[in-house]
Amino acid sequence: MVGGFAPLQPVKRRNRSHVGVYVYMRIAALLIALATGTLSAQIGVPVSRLDLPLEQRLDLPQRIASVPLRLTDFVSFIATSFKVPLLVETPTPVPDLETPDGTYSARQLLDLKIHHLPDFEWKDEGGVAHVYDKRLLRSSGNLLNVRIRQFAFPHDVGEFMYYFRPCISATLRGYDCRGGAYSGFQLPQLKHGQLPFGQNFDGVLARDIILAALKANGRFYVLIAFEGSEPKLKSQFSFQNWFAESLEVPEPSPLWVQTPRAHGR
Repeated sequence: MVGGFAPLQPVKRRNRSHVGVYVYMRIAALLIALATGTLSAQIGVPVSRLDLPLEQRLDLPQRIASVPLRLTDFVSFIATSFKVPLLVETPTPVPDLETPDGTYSARQLLDLKIHHLPDFEWKDEGGVAHVYDKRLLRSSGNLLNVRIRQFAFPHDVGEFMYYFRPCISATLRGYDCRGGAYSGFQLPQLKHGQLPFGQNFDGVLARDIILAALKANGRFYVLIAFEGSEPKLKSQFSFQNWFAESLEVPEPSPLWVQTPRAHGR
């Protein structure tokens, strides 16, 4: 546990239908891998998308297959297959959608599918895809709307994810970020992602600090699931359903989001 929170790690689904979706995702990822070499040869870009500027990653097209997915798995697919950093704010239960068959860029896929979800929008934040529920974005109960009095980037993304959730929790209790309790472990795959050490933030929204980390590093994504579109700040649900993963993984990783308890408490 980290500061009383569940560790930051994706958990694979547990029933047959979930396994079936996971197989579909692997097939789609394979089609993308096959297409990447052809596109790279055609347009003269490096094979690794991670070598590209963030905006170019959003706009480089690839061939994909039609696959039914939950929103959580769709954004994981976009992140780890197209190598696009994302910040995702979603209420639970998460909606379902289906990827189209054809050749698309990440930007085109997000335009096509997110705009079909009436409660959702997405924005290009300097090459970072910010996907969110519109009511949730404005909600006073959204922990990312907490204003952090002072925070400085640590050396890498692993340390950032380890420290930042307890920082928000400490701020909610009236302390500064040094007042949080830290325990548990840092995800090793995030330890390699460097950040501009010591960059300071004073009186900045928690959301803006995460977006700054995503832009500075460009090799991970964050998904936070909330207990509905009007969550309560005192709830631990969003802290316990906070996921971060490196983009430097061979295939998408399904995320297991908890089911809210009855009455939203």
